[in-house]
Amino acid sequence: MLVKHQFKNVVIGCVDANYLVAGKGIERLRKAGINVIIGVLEHECKAHHKRFFTVQEKKRPYIILKWAETKDGFIAPLTKNEQKPVWISNKISQQLVHKYRSEEHAILVGTNTVIADDPKLNVRSWFGENPIRIVLDKSLRIPKNSNVFKGSVKTIVITKTKENRNHQEHKALFFEAIDFNKNVAEQICTVLQKHQIQSVIIEGGAKTLQTFIDANLWDEARVFTGETSFVNGVKAPVFLAKITSETKIKNDILKIYNND
Repeated sequence: MLVKHQFKNVVIGCVDANYLVAGKGIERLRKAGINVIIGVLEHECKAHHKRFFTVQEKKRPYIILKWAETKDGFIAPLTKNEQKPVWISNKISQQLVHKYRSEEHAILVGTNTVIADDPKLNVRSWFGENPIRIVLDKSLRIPKNSNVFKGSVKTIVITKTKENRNHQEHKALFFEAIDFNKNVAEQICTVLQKHQIQSVIIEGGAKTLQTFIDANLWDEARVFTGETSFVNGVKAPVFLAKITSETKIKNDILKIYNND
């Protein structure tokens, strides 16, 4: 069936333009006598679709680094007595982190974070879908009864061996093997691509965050600074980037950086 369109003008944002040009769509519209305007709100359009563009152009997910640090530059104490987080940021900042989790496809943490804090890595203080859980566990040291292995949320364990543990109670658990001796961040990105993950928020610990910083595989960093001081502890990651915003959240400061 032939449908005759009555449009005289078409306005196309940057995302549509990039792919219509490749597919000769704009050329066809113009030959049909339609006035095509492209590039309208281009900056805003690119920002809105940054996850899509990163996957298409860089062949990896959009990567957000997130951590909280004390005012003297530590992200965790050297030792603690209980297997639970030692909070640096306030309750409002903690709720904002759960909002961030609800907006991304996946969340990634390292072995030490899981063993030290036994996190759930879910959205408890906000509304929305729980992200896919990505856990680095080189030597399969994380106990089977850890919170990351509970529930029906898809969970990917990145390890050095293809030998899978028996987790009969978790039907959405996947094991992926990489070589931890070289290009770890790049190999993790390949695993995430395999599982079609478009964005990931990396919540630590320090070694995991620094691995992605050193490989220059990150797009945003969201850093909360609380009023707490540790004097000694695990140092915050080291990086250089441009601050794009700074927000006061009660007594916390949230700085957001872009890796341009």
